[in-house]
Amino acid sequence: MTAPAALLHAGTRLQTRHPPARDGDELSRPLESADVRAFWEKQAESRQPPTTEKGSLDKSELRDLLSTIILKSGAYRGAVKMGLFTQQCCDLYESLDAGGRIAFLRLLAVEYCAPKGEAQKLANEYLESLAQSSDPAQSALRARALRDSLTPQYAELIDQINRLPGGFSFLVRMRADMLEYIHGHRDDGAMRAMSDMLMKKLETWIIGTLDLKRITWNSPACTIEKLGQYESVHAVKSWLDVRRRLGNGRRCFGFFHRSVPMEPLVFVWVALTDSVSDNVQSILQEREPTTAEAEATARCAIFYSINSQPGLSGVDLGNFLIKRVVGVLRAELPNIDTFCTLSPLPKFRAWLDQWLTPECLATPPRTAVSKDAQRALIARAPHAHTWTAALKHIIDSRGWTADQANIDAMEPVVRALGAHYLLNVKRGKSIAAYDPVANFHLRNGACLHQVNWRGNTSYSGLRQSLGLMCNYNYVLDRIEDNNERYVHDGTIAISGSDPFIAEAKLTASSITNTAKL
Repeated sequence: MTAPAALLHAGTRLQTRHPPARDGDELSRPLESADVRAFWEKQAESRQPPTTEKGSLDKSELRDLLSTIILKSGAYRGAVKMGLFTQQCCDLYESLDAGGRIAFLRLLAVEYCAPKGEAQKLANEYLESLAQSSDPAQSALRARALRDSLTPQYAELIDQINRLPGGFSFLVRMRADMLEYIHGHRDDGAMRAMSDMLMKKLETWIIGTLDLKRITWNSPACTIEKLGQYESVHAVKSWLDVRRRLGNGRRCFGFFHRSVPMEPLVFVWVALTDSVSDNVQSILQEREPTTAEAEATARCAIFYSINSQPGLSGVDLGNFLIKRVVGVLRAELPNIDTFCTLSPLPKFRAWLDQWLTPECLATPPRTAVSKDAQRALIARAPHAHTWTAALKHIIDSRGWTADQANIDAMEPVVRALGAHYLLNVKRGKSIAAYDPVANFHLRNGACLHQVNWRGNTSYSGLRQSLGLMCNYNYVLDRIEDNNERYVHDGTIAISGSDPFIAEAKLTASSITNTAKL
């Protein structure tokens, strides 16, 4: 028997008891995680704590520590000692304030990247070997040496951290710090390169180490707390809010890494409904069904929010999670025959503001917006001479959502433009959809199903998309074909009978996209 192990957070001391002495059958028993952690605790007793004051960074001390770990300088090169030095490096990082952590990361990214001189030398030798030798083995050796020289030195530190108990979780949080910095410093190529390398490593290490679990109200409190912490689409307001989302007629599933078994890396909220939902407030605010019989009659599973830890941005976990959850729901509830999302359009308002150029306001292009809808909208802004000018006047005014006449006049216009935005606006010169959520689901093989007016009437929903939401339908026997066509030539599959989507598809060539990025 081993002692229970607490959830490990990098930089936090474990509160575990030492395992009791084992009898003679110890060699036949599997190695438990508590044993590994207890070993590292015992080793850590001799480790000196960081000498820097909290919040400050001694770059000289950091360079010495990094050189010991990365360049194997100094007298101690054994695996155990390297692990202790690596843990000391993690402790130092955790002790720093936000500015100190960025200084730490920039020093690592700039001073411990791939040495340029060595790579250039080996590249010349590799090219010479190709020209002078016909021996493929010799060329392969040169290629391997060149590849190794192009690997940044900080990759060694990342690998060492991952070997520590809780090291994977620490790296996820460290990458979140990188991404937050990069968001405001996009020209920092060194930091971007380190973030991309770490993303690839995390993606590789995740394979084969994830467990799918259903999260319920009876799950550990620390797990439920993480749902509120990482929810980025529809904010969790209270414990009662969480309980409603985990009650009858609702599901939540997450992928958990085996080294952090109580902290979901990515999770998805699901509502079991009688029909395809077109408004998220009806899901978030309605009282939960009081009996399990309501689940037995549900026909639709609505995926209304999917979230991952910030440090895993770019790691494609959501695709696998949705498809695994579909399999679980089909086995548990065979009455479910429709699997749809209720998704935001996070960049629609930003695109619309760019599309409404002075030229567009003065002379509207031919669009899928009907003449009757154009006249009704102009009537709501008497000083506007065009429907595009009337649209801009209304959406720029305060309190327009409190006027029902405005709402009625806006609906056909915004739904038509929303359908065009999802179907026809591309990311730069690529074939990928401009909207990131659309691109995610379409790459997964989903169909664009329906555009929903006032699908999200919260402040964030109105600010991002004028309240517009949409459904993506995972038609199980079409997923592979949809994925192939979208990846190959950008073809977007459609299901359902939304007239605005059908009209936007017919008139796609008539609208000039002036907001390609």
